Formats: sequence, structure tokens, C-alpha cells
Amino acid sequence: MSKEAESDEPAETLLRLLGGKWLAAAISAAASLGLADILAREALSLDDLARRIGCQPDGLQRLMRVLLGEGIVSLNATNQYELSEMGELLRKDELGELARFVGSPFSWDPWSTLAESIRTGESAFAKHHGLPLFEYLDHHREHAELYHHAIDAFSRREAQAVAEAYDFSKARRVADIGGGRGRLLIEVLSRWDHLTGVLFERPTAAELAAKALRRAHLEKRCEVRIGDFFEELPDDIDVCVLMHIIHSWDDETATRLLRRCADAVGPDGTLLIIEGLLVPGAHRDLTNLLDLEMLVLCGPGHERRKPEMRRLISAAGLRLHDAVPLVGGIRLLIVRPRSASRRDD
Repeated sequence: MSKEAESDEPAETLLRLLGGKWLAAAISAAASLGLADILAREALSLDDLARRIGCQPDGLQRLMRVLLGEGIVSLNATNQYELSEMGELLRKDELGELARFVGSPFSWDPWSTLAESIRTGESAFAKHHGLPLFEYLDHHREHAELYHHAIDAFSRREAQAVAEAYDFSKARRVADIGGGRGRLLIEVLSRWDHLTGVLFERPTAAELAAKALRRAHLEKRCEVRIGDFFEELPDDIDVCVLMHIIHSWDDETATRLLRRCADAVGPDGTLLIIEGLLVPGAHRDLTNLLDLEMLVLCGPGHERRKPEMRRLISAAGLRLHDAVPLVGGIRLLIVRPRSASRRDD
């Protein structure tokens, strides 16, 4: 390899990384246009696809070139576009809603002030919109629905993995705190038919969860309650689930929530914490990117290393019983009160 080629390589790599902005926007636009849902039904030519979507062929062709280059779509022998296996994941019932959220202005725009959040440690979202994330969602229903659909898409595989990885056979009633549209409880209750559940959420998410539970025919086995989990929690539960909740808060606030959950399940209960764990070393990791997302969205909220999680758990009077790998670097942390019986250790 020539010295010239060697010197050009880092520049080319950096330019490709900077082009990630354009690529994320292109994928989000494809999801917003419903492109994957249309091509999932049949392969289409550029003109037919443009008519089906209702857009100009020239602009669509520019988008399709990018999607072709990334392996999201392909062209068949008759010059029609088809979805790849990855492209199938952009359907609305897969990761499409997450892709829409990523490119939506209310989510995208705060990222333009990431450098300021790094300087101050404060939420770029709150500074841009004038309200912290969850208060903002309370006042903007359309954005709240998009956010909760995106979180549902993001966590679907994790919820399925939790239902398979944890033995719920001795449990009776499971509470999902901040459970969004109910994806985790739907997976768990569908797999473990002796269980009942309670989902605890803010108003818009609770309404969406009630609809999802009815569609899954689980409304008689799962109660939906509205409230503030820093003020009250459901009682008469023996398993309490926190899926991607702890990372939204600083250590002091997270410890307070863990103590409330410990009180709710009692001395013989169990907390299930589902979070990404930061891993030392120089490597690409989705949890590292999610850690930046927490800085933008929640300010002091952040991902943690396993020792940090262990200290947090201990500060709440709890002990880490086990850490089970789920998918994509996400861990299921099985946590119990320190005073609990050790017969199952």
C-alpha cells in the first residue's frame, strides 16, 4: 500500500463516520415513508414505488441509492426493489417506529447541542424544549406516542429474552415500573400463564399499554395503573421489573427508586433490572452510544459499569444475585434484598 493511500485511509474513515448523520436520516425517512411495509408486500419498480408512497421519483431514487449501498434493499432481475433481511426490520411492526423516532425533529434537534451537554452535564433535550423529557411527553401526546412506540420496538427482543431467561414459576404477580406500552409484560404473561401483572406508568403510556394488552387478550390478567413511581408503587407484588429505567436517573435518585421497589416486593421478593452495562476498552458498543443518548435526553442519567451498578444496588440495601446476558450487550440483573433467604443462591 502506498504512503498516499495510507495517509488517505483515516480521512476516508472519518468522512464515512461523519456521513452517519445522513445515513441515519435516510433510514429514518425510509421508515417514515412506510417504504419497508410497502415492499414487504411485493417488489416494485422505482416509478411504481414512488406512486405507492406518493413522492417524486427523483428524490426517491436518491434515497434508494443509499439504501442499496447499505444493503437495506436490492434490485432483482426485472429492476424492481426488494427488501433484504435487514430491510425487513424497518417495517412498522419491527424497528420502523424506532427509526422514525431517531429522525423526528423533537428527538433529532437536541443532538445539535451535544457539545454543550458534554460541557455542562445538563440535558440537551430539556434545554432545547424547555422541559425535562418526561414532563415534555406529558404535554405533547403525539410525541409521547412516537417515543413509546420507539421504546417498544427497541426493547422487543429484550422482553422476549427476559421471558425466556428468568424462571417465573415461583412468582405470582409481576409489576413493570415505567413499562411503556407493556411489551415486557405481554411477553412474560404470554409465556407464563399462571402470572398476573400490573403496569405502572404515566397517563399517555398507560393508555397505550391498556390497548396493547387488550390486543394481546391479557387485559384480565394485567392491571394498568397511573402514577408517579417516586411517590407510590403497586403493592401485593413479588417481582418488580425496571427495564431501561435506572439509566434515566443520577445515582441518588436511582437509589431512592430501588429502595421503593425493595419495599414494594418485601423481604422475599425480587427486582429484575434490565440495562446495558458499559465495558472497558476501545471497541464499538451500542451501550456507549446509548450513554450519549442518556446525556442528551436526561442529563445526569447515564449507563453504568457493573461495579457501579453493584454499588448502587448495595446502597439501596439490596444484593446482586446474578447477571444474565440477554441480547446486544443488555444484561438482566437479578436483585434481592440483603435480608432475603439464601436458599436459592
